[in-house]
Amino acid sequence: MELFKASRQWSTRPADERFASLAALDAACNGYKAQAVTATLPYSQLKVGLDERQEPMLISPTGAHASFTHWSFGQLASRVGAPASYLRELPGDLAARNLNYGLQERAKEHDEDAHLLLHRNGSLLVRSFNSDVYTRIWNGDITSRLLRLSEESNGVWQPAPEAQGGSRGLYASDHDLFAFLVDDSRRVGEKLPGGGLSRGFFVWNSEVGAASFGIETFLYEYVCGNHIVWGAKDVKVLRGRHVGDANERGFGALQAQLVEYANASASEDEAAIERARTFSLGADKDAVLDRVFGLRTPLSRKQIEAGYAKAVEHEEWYGDPRTVWGMVNGLTEVARDLPYADQRVAVDRAAGKLLEIV
Repeated sequence: MELFKASRQWSTRPADERFASLAALDAACNGYKAQAVTATLPYSQLKVGLDERQEPMLISPTGAHASFTHWSFGQLASRVGAPASYLRELPGDLAARNLNYGLQERAKEHDEDAHLLLHRNGSLLVRSFNSDVYTRIWNGDITSRLLRLSEESNGVWQPAPEAQGGSRGLYASDHDLFAFLVDDSRRVGEKLPGGGLSRGFFVWNSEVGAASFGIETFLYEYVCGNHIVWGAKDVKVLRGRHVGDANERGFGALQAQLVEYANASASEDEAAIERARTFSLGADKDAVLDRVFGLRTPLSRKQIEAGYAKAVEHEEWYGDPRTVWGMVNGLTEVARDLPYADQRVAVDRAAGKLLEIV
């Protein structure tokens, strides 16, 4: 299985959103947190005016004003039912008039408050508009945990290997966070053909409502120069929504699972791989195909047969093709040859379900 989340970050992030170390990432995210200001105001009391550049800005009942970020402007436009892309093309005064009309109409229909997150650094900047059910998970809380994780492991957990252009897989902006960490010092199954597997994980979050908090853990063969993760296995994704007690219970539970994963010994993963290498799916090819097909995955019998053929072809690498490990890797080989990403992901996920029966 190939994982592309980190590669997409690498290919799209501007220079000012890339960080060379966990310490630098943590300093930036906690800097945002330290300069954060929250406010709760009825939508009926909000107005949009123009700054000296004739760009829309938010005005409070006291006359305080704040500029918009790209994200918060889009959020406000969505709240009042106006397409942000259209408003951004209008002259500033016309965009402000449209937003004010939308705010007035919203106030007539909904008696509700706007929960604002602002950034104070000389002037005010609106970072987000959130609802009363939204619970914020601060990016800085996550980066501090990652920094401690690296320090407590004596540097075993590190940012991803340097990609083309120097990226280490650490990114943050005014609206989101993404980090890619690896443990390359304790290869799992190092004596296996191919030199074994390393452990890695992605973490992502948005403290303004642009994304849920999530962790994706995996074993992998190698990471290439554009941060595509190749040969990923035992991929697990955990998510926490920014609602209710997310910070207190949901965030805490996900953090605990991440720490448990990070502190697990290589011998535990090796034992799991060994179980998969010895768990037989059937006495012969037909029995194996029947067993896998009977699991009711999205795989067709033709795809399963192709996976078996790949497992036979690479038996010196993956071991007995009749085992779970043989079939998982055979199906991964099939996925690599598929032309479209959604097809590859579907086959890879189906292959991952095989590991669950061991």
